Amino acid sequence: MDIKDGQPIPVDQLIDPEVTLHPTIFKWREALTVDKGLLDSLKTGQLQPVIFRMKKDKHELLIGSRRYFHQKLLGTSFKNIPKEVKHNISDRDALMMAASENIFRQDFTPFEEARVISDLAAAKIQPKVIAEKFKVSQSYIYSRLALMKLPNGIIKRFEAKGIPMSFAPSVMKLEGEAQMSLVEKIEQGMESRYNGISTVKEAEEYIFKLEKQIKEKEELLRKYGTCPKCDSKDITNRYGDDLQLYCRDCSHTWNAETREPWEYYELKQAAAKQGIEIVETAGKLELTPRDVSELMKKEERLEEARREEKPEGDKDQVEENFRSKISLEDIIIPLLIENIQKVVVKGSSIDIEFIEDTKLHFKGLKKNYKSGELARIETQHSWSGDIQETAKMIHEHIKKVSGE
Repeated sequence: MDIKDGQPIPVDQLIDPEVTLHPTIFKWREALTVDKGLLDSLKTGQLQPVIFRMKKDKHELLIGSRRYFHQKLLGTSFKNIPKEVKHNISDRDALMMAASENIFRQDFTPFEEARVISDLAAAKIQPKVIAEKFKVSQSYIYSRLALMKLPNGIIKRFEAKGIPMSFAPSVMKLEGEAQMSLVEKIEQGMESRYNGISTVKEAEEYIFKLEKQIKEKEELLRKYGTCPKCDSKDITNRYGDDLQLYCRDCSHTWNAETREPWEYYELKQAAAKQGIEIVETAGKLELTPRDVSELMKKEERLEEARREEKPEGDKDQVEENFRSKISLEDIIIPLLIENIQKVVVKGSSIDIEFIEDTKLHFKGLKKNYKSGELARIETQHSWSGDIQETAKMIHEHIKKVSGE
C-alpha cells in the first residue's frame, strides 16, 4: 500500500475480525488520517498498549484507535499488537476511560472535545463531575457543550477552514442563513484583509447591525403589515421617509398609513392642494373633465399673477425654489471634488466641511419622480441676506454642471 501522510485510513479494510469499534468513542474524531511520524515511531516499538474490553465474543476498541490502525498499516497481526483487555467495564466507565485518554490531547480539536463532553453528559454524567475529573472549570465544560448546538454544516466549516474558536460565540448568536452568512464573511476575512470579517469585534458589529435591521423590519411589519401587493415581509422605508414603504421583492411603494399606492397618495395630495376631486372607477384613477378644465385655468391664473408680481426692474430675477433638470447627485458631486476638509458620518446622515467656501446655500430634496429623479431645490438665507443673489449663484452652478 502506498501510504501518504494525511491520507484517510481505510478503517473497514484494516480492522481485524476479532475487533469491533465503540459506536460512540470512535466518532469523537472527525477523521482518522495517516501520521507518518507515528508510523515511524511504531516501527521502533509501541510504548502504550491499545485498550479493549470484551463485549460478547469481540474485542471492543476503547483507547488507542490511532495506534491500532497505524499498526495495521504496518501489517501487524492482531495477536502481535501490544494491548490490554479489560473485563466487566460498564458503558459509563468505558466512556470516562476513553475521555481521560483523549480529551486534552494536543491534536484534539475544540469540536472533538465538545463531542466527548456531550457524550459524557448524554450518559448522565453531570458537568460538575466532568469538570472535577478533568480539572477544568464548569464554565469550560458548558462552553464546549454549547458548541454542539451549532449545525453540523457550520461545525464542518469551522474544522475544514480552521476558523478560530474565538468566533464561535458570535456565530452562535445567529441562526439559519444569517449564521452561514457570517461564517462565509469570516472565511473571506481569513483569506483577505480587505474583504469579509477578520476580527471578533467586526463580527459583533455585523451582528449588531443585522439585529438592528431585523428589529426595525419587525417593527415595520408590526405597525403596517406585509406588502399589500405580494404579501412579502421584506419591506423598508423609502428614502428615509417614514410614510413611504417599499417592497424589496416586487418594488411596490405605498403609503404606510393608508396602504394606498404611493403614486395615488401623491396624486391625491397634489390634487387636494389644488382643490381637485379625484374619482376612482374600476380601480383606475381619473380626473373629471371639470377638474381638468379648472386645473388649466388655475395654472394660467397663477402664471399671470407671477408675471404681474415681478417688477419691471427685476426681469432678471430667478426662482428661489424650483425643480432642477438634473439629479441631486449631479449637483453635489462637483462641489466635493478636491474640496473636502473633513467628513463626519452619522449613520444615515453625513456632515462635510469644505476647504473653500462654495457660497451656495440651498436644501435639496430628492423624491421618487419618474422623470429622471428630479430634485427640488430650496434656496436658504445666507449671511449676505440677499436670497436672490444666492438663488442666482445656485442657478449658475446647475447650468454649469448640466452643460447649458
